[in-house]
Amino acid sequence: LHEIIRKFAEDGLITILDDRIVMDVKQRIRAAVMAIRMGGDPERVCSLLRWGEFEDLSALAFEMAGFSVRRHLRFRWAGRWWEIDILGFKRPIIVSVDCKQWRKGWSRSAIIRAVDSQIERTRALAEALPSIIDKFRMDLRGRFTIIPIILSLIRGEFKFYRAVPIVPILQLPDFLREMIAHIGSMAHFDGEIDKK
Repeated sequence: LHEIIRKFAEDGLITILDDRIVMDVKQRIRAAVMAIRMGGDPERVCSLLRWGEFEDLSALAFEMAGFSVRRHLRFRWAGRWWEIDILGFKRPIIVSVDCKQWRKGWSRSAIIRAVDSQIERTRALAEALPSIIDKFRMDLRGRFTIIPIILSLIRGEFKFYRAVPIVPILQLPDFLREMIAHIGSMAHFDGEIDKK
């Protein structure tokens, strides 16, 4: 047991503080991904994670990449309410994120529905943005490009569907570093907000 604990600490999966073993959010996510890769049941593993941990790690990855972050953005447009889990902004790019934890229902049809819904939400945001600018507390004036993505705990059947990236959480930092070079091949919505 001591050997396993030492190995986990060396691999960064746990931290040993005095006589206690602790895990931060990133370590819990890494341990969950590792358990699934080793054959653990995805639904059981995910049930041990709190939903907020998944979103916390996602927001942290955006902030570490230099993005301003807004979580749980709710806005009204075209007669209905919309919500986006995470919005990352780094001039002139806005990333509209739908967080999806792995569950048994994460089938091909579930992925397709999630992507279709995320495209619809992101399109509504692009259209609404000039009139709801005050909700953001971010300087979004000028030209912008909004990119919809699906963020998942682990890799699904697709890397892209309808040109929307489906990004595993542990690959998010790499995706954000390389995203600007690939915007032309991804679904996106362009717009401009008056600079006045």
